[in-house]
Amino acid sequence: MKNYVFGYGSLTNKRSLQKTLPNKKIAGWAYLVGFRRKFNAPAQDYLFLNIVPKTDRIIKGVLIPVSKEELNNLKKREVGYEAVDVTKNIKYAASGRVFTFIAPDKIYPERKILQSYINVCLEPLPKKEHKKWLEETIIENEIEDDSADPKYKNI
Repeated sequence: MKNYVFGYGSLTNKRSLQKTLPNKKIAGWAYLVGFRRKFNAPAQDYLFLNIVPKTDRIIKGVLIPVSKEELNNLKKREVGYEAVDVTKNIKYAASGRVFTFIAPDKIYPERKILQSYINVCLEPLPKKEHKKWLEETIIENEIEDDSADPKYKNI
């Protein structure tokens, strides 16, 4: 049985994905039912994208076919997240098991969100979807505009 990872943030960005899995191709877009994006995964003094349960929501993301070794490499990248089997929540299911990375749903009022990271997440989407993506994402913390000198280096 084939394994996939559902990417919903920086893993949707081919250049960012290939930092961890060189030459890896994305199988295509997919939808995860019952979750909502939220910026509350702490790492490197900032907050990164996470997902939280929300029954009436659907998240657009990508399916990435992975070997066991590749899944382990992604687990090393996604520190603070747990690889969760979400196969039953995938719309247009793949022929295999689907995992995604989920961090604990906590708040960190003192941490900021990097604009450079948001830009990496938005890049693969058509420009007309950017506003909707931002509106559908829970953003409770201040955004640090580091566009001139990006601090997010996983690209």
